[in-house]
Amino acid sequence: MKTKIYTLVLLLLVTPVVLFGGSKKVQSVKKEITVEIDYGKVQALKTVKVAWFPGIAVLGALQEAAETETHPVGSYVFVTAIDQVKGERGKMAWYYRINDKVPKKLALYQTLKPGDTVSWRYVEDVCSWKVDNPSKGK
Repeated sequence: MKTKIYTLVLLLLVTPVVLFGGSKKVQSVKKEITVEIDYGKVQALKTVKVAWFPGIAVLGALQEAAETETHPVGSYVFVTAIDQVKGERGKMAWYYRINDKVPKKLALYQTLKPGDTVSWRYVEDVCSWKVDNPSKGK
């Protein structure tokens, strides 16, 4: 009788391990991008998590995180306002970094990887004079 009880207990302990413990369920890891927006002295810093997907660009992530206004110039698209905080040519403008590094592409073309942090900052406009006076920058 004791042998039957031991066998039954062993069977009850082993069966769940065989049925459930051996399965290799892959947990889906939520892939995200962090978008930080520093409005300068205009309003408080904002941080938003945005879902990552292959091919998402910096501009797309920003548009998911905040109300965004842009201005196309030829094949370029510039961010002119975020959450109604507007840049003023020659004075204040929106610039971004990825993982605290200066990018080499416009936000429309710069793609992101899962876990990236995009930081948008409202700061002094340091580029308009280069566009307005290209010969002075040389």
